[in-house]
Amino acid sequence: MAGGLLLTTALTVTLAACSGTGTTSSEPTKKAGTGPSGTLKVGTNQQFEDWETVTKQNSTFTSLVYESLLSVAPDGFTLKPQLATEWKETQLQVDFTLRSDVFFHDGTPFNADAVVKNLERIKNTPSQYRSQLAAVKSITAVDATHVRLALSEPAPSLVTNLARLGMYMVSPKSLAAGDWKTAGVGTGPWKYDAKASTKGLRTVATAFDKYYDKKSIGPARVEITQINDPDSLYNALRAGQLDVVWTTPPLAQRADKEGLKSAWFPSVLWHLQMYDTKGVFADKKFRQAVCYAMNPQDYTDAALGGKGKTPLQRFPEGQPGHNPTIKGYPFDLGKAKQLIKEAGGPREFTLISYDTQRTIAELFRSQMSKIGVNVKLELPNFPQFLSTYQNGKYPAAILSDGSRSGAYDYYNRKFAIDAPGNPLKVPYPQIDAAAAEGLKATTPEARDAAWQKLSKIVNDEALDCGYFDYTGFWAYNPKKVQNIVSTTNDVAVFRYREAQPNG
Repeated sequence: MAGGLLLTTALTVTLAACSGTGTTSSEPTKKAGTGPSGTLKVGTNQQFEDWETVTKQNSTFTSLVYESLLSVAPDGFTLKPQLATEWKETQLQVDFTLRSDVFFHDGTPFNADAVVKNLERIKNTPSQYRSQLAAVKSITAVDATHVRLALSEPAPSLVTNLARLGMYMVSPKSLAAGDWKTAGVGTGPWKYDAKASTKGLRTVATAFDKYYDKKSIGPARVEITQINDPDSLYNALRAGQLDVVWTTPPLAQRADKEGLKSAWFPSVLWHLQMYDTKGVFADKKFRQAVCYAMNPQDYTDAALGGKGKTPLQRFPEGQPGHNPTIKGYPFDLGKAKQLIKEAGGPREFTLISYDTQRTIAELFRSQMSKIGVNVKLELPNFPQFLSTYQNGKYPAAILSDGSRSGAYDYYNRKFAIDAPGNPLKVPYPQIDAAAAEGLKATTPEARDAAWQKLSKIVNDEALDCGYFDYTGFWAYNPKKVQNIVSTTNDVAVFRYREAQPNG
């Protein structure tokens, strides 16, 4: 099965609906669809390294200059045309029809040969994205505007993964010259301006004059300033030096009180990761008790400004795998206590988290104590956490499972025998069978039925629960910019092209 992408979940952005509060600007706003104008000044805590595409876990900078064959709508799973206008998927083949009016920033035409060059590079370069093309047997340029991917086995997540940041198209000329890491030559709305940029401080990109869809672009120029401290970012916003900044829940609330605005966006779905279902979590009734004793709303209220949803199943309505019959495990202390009693009484286990997530970890420990379960906490720093949390030593954690592309991706990251989220290699034969059904399905309806079955098994066996959106926040000056929209699973970034500078 495909390997897993290890996400830096502390910064992951998910479930892209955007909601803002605060005063309404009386400043004139640029009409959408009129083409690029004005400058968008963004502040981020992310650091620019280079323009390599396959080493990045977010698209804070790369989304300025690069594009993929497909794009993802704000909901995080609906696919839209981008460099490809159409696609047709069968069990063992995917065909793409490409736009014929696209150029890379260095003047190189975008065509089927460019796609082949890029996908073969990704497939042959060791990286976290390589495994997403594992089922691709061959990549063929049928003609200038058609590409065919032949598969060695069904790959339900492939097309969705081709819309992700690791699959960006880079100029073949730049790849051949070996300068793509410093040049950043893509097909995107903006072209990297190296002379205007300052390494370690500010990255600047200006409108690409040969871009194929200029009317869809808001800003003519984007400047991304790197400041690690959220207070300093916010102060730069207040001083008028920046238009929109990444921020924290307390600073977002402050922005709404000080004549600015905030936008919150449901981030990656976090939930209880029960790694040790051989030992600590072997008893189904114990798992159910733990699930009913969790109150994710407490985490949202205490750590995330009260913003975000607490769904009762893994997949949202509209995404394959969502099962309308699932009731989940809403907070019910009475049921939890009864199930603990039936499971043979209280026990204890260790939860690993990291130092900046102490609030959520402490709340979880408090919730478990109410059913007599003693939870020991280990809270290393984030780098230490990333290197140890899935090493098989720890029975549980609370964070995202790292799945981006639907039910099969979820299965491969959490339940497959070699999944990174299954460090003890626990067999789940019922879930394996449902995943196999999904692979064999020949229609979207049959495939979704298999994914719904998989979701139902996970729920009925209480193998996953305690879901809540890890919400992210932007603060912005409504006199300078409007329409700050984020996308599910896009980390530390918003949809720059949709932002509307007022000046």
